[in-house]
Amino acid sequence: MRIKVFTAPHLHEALAKVRKAMGPEALILDRQQSKDAADNSLWHVHAALDSEPMKPEKYSAQNENRGQTPASPVANAHVDATIRRLERIVEGLGNHQSVSLRQALADGAEQLAFDHLSKLGIAASHAFDMAADFAKKNPTASKTIRWGKRINPGQRHHNVLFSGPAGCGKSTLIAKLAAHYSMKGIRVALVSTDTERMGGMDSLKAYADMLGVPFFPLNKAAQAAKILSQTQTAQLLLIDTEGWSSRRDIGLRRQTGLWDAMQCTERFLLLPANMDEEDGMQLLAHHTASAMTHLAFSKLDETQKPGKIVNWSIVAGLPPGYCSFGPEVPEQMGWLTDQALTALLSKASREVSV
Repeated sequence: MRIKVFTAPHLHEALAKVRKAMGPEALILDRQQSKDAADNSLWHVHAALDSEPMKPEKYSAQNENRGQTPASPVANAHVDATIRRLERIVEGLGNHQSVSLRQALADGAEQLAFDHLSKLGIAASHAFDMAADFAKKNPTASKTIRWGKRINPGQRHHNVLFSGPAGCGKSTLIAKLAAHYSMKGIRVALVSTDTERMGGMDSLKAYADMLGVPFFPLNKAAQAAKILSQTQTAQLLLIDTEGWSSRRDIGLRRQTGLWDAMQCTERFLLLPANMDEEDGMQLLAHHTASAMTHLAFSKLDETQKPGKIVNWSIVAGLPPGYCSFGPEVPEQMGWLTDQALTALLSKASREVSV
């Protein structure tokens, strides 16, 4: 384990140094306030990071030849008990970090805001950074999250792709966008690479027929040039894709060639807000290899902890974009901004408090 001390005049500045140097996996062990020679306040934050995760040795015939034997049930039970103790220690350190951050806030209103944000699932260090603005009802996370520029197909052509796990709501969000922009007079075309799964394209094709917009299936990269030629007059090309998971990413590997051939201007990784936060983190581990440019969020109406989308956005370092919070087409969707996030968190906080 690598331990370092980060010093700054203010606590949030020291914590920012920790995140920059060690990343979101850093564990805050302690924080202390002191004075320098000029009687100015200084904060010292002790942080730790595992430099090399332990890898269990696999049992093989070579182990047996060296006199090694598989671990006994008693040994396994001892290991499990040790892991549980470590988990409790880590949980305790996390609680200590949360209490310390809360106490470092300026006044009661900011501490109450910190409590609300924490209840919504926002990590303690992020809740600390956001508490002052949230207490004053200012745009929240305006500096914490990397915000992107809203897509405007009225100004230039966009080929927008949506990827994500099966059942995350890609087709529904694309249908909402197609209807929304069509009603504004934008020329829209739809493409689906979900051609291997039975019925994978049916719902989106039905929406295309209903809206009267062109629809194209794509299962070979060689077809992309023809589709791009046929959709030259479209101002917005929306591309649906086959669902995949972090534990079985065969579909992801199979489809990246199709995505490259479609010359995408934006690639959105769509995460359903009702997904377990850790599962979402596992999906985010693949975003670099799949060249995602934005995050999108669906099913925001199906979670009591929408704050996880803050954690996902910060860990990924990708700007959030479209969000969806219901099945109606084209309603209940929009582009996520710091003002929209503040309204979303405020509403969720009131509902949790009731």
